[in-house]
Amino acid sequence: MDTLRVATCALNVVLLGLLASGRVVQAQPASPSGITSHTSASGGSKKAIQAVLDAQLRAWNRGDIDGFMAGYWNSPEFTYLTNKHVVRGWQAMLDLYRQSFKSPGASAMGNLELLETQITLLGKDAALVWGTYRVTNPDGKQRGGLYTLIMRKFPEGWRTVYDRTSSEPLTN
Repeated sequence: MDTLRVATCALNVVLLGLLASGRVVQAQPASPSGITSHTSASGGSKKAIQAVLDAQLRAWNRGDIDGFMAGYWNSPEFTYLTNKHVVRGWQAMLDLYRQSFKSPGASAMGNLELLETQITLLGKDAALVWGTYRVTNPDGKQRGGLYTLIMRKFPEGWRTVYDRTSSEPLTN
């Protein structure tokens, strides 16, 4: 069975388990900005999650890999899936980024934009986040795709524990 199929099955099992346990919070309709509307009970969590994403976006755009990685769960159990690879562990992810972007600074990493974001709370300490993104490289070439994150609330705040990001070249 290929990696994507295994990951999809695992995500479905997690979501079905949360549904069966009654821990899923009903999603709110999306606002024109693409971010789900906030209720008073869930609004604080959604705002905190959005703040983590915004901080990662700013860190990426200034070429700060360590700042970008602060939004991820610093654990060997963190999982990142690309089109073709599985990266297991926060340190392995950090090493991959440092290898990919040997030249320090924002120009090497490109400019990241989150074009659409949907946050669905799965309980008081878990959320499913998905959206679309685009990165414009210094040479003007663009890549982008879809991302799906599972985030958990830890004592230090919300962190991504699972990241499935596709990447395709975009027509310029």
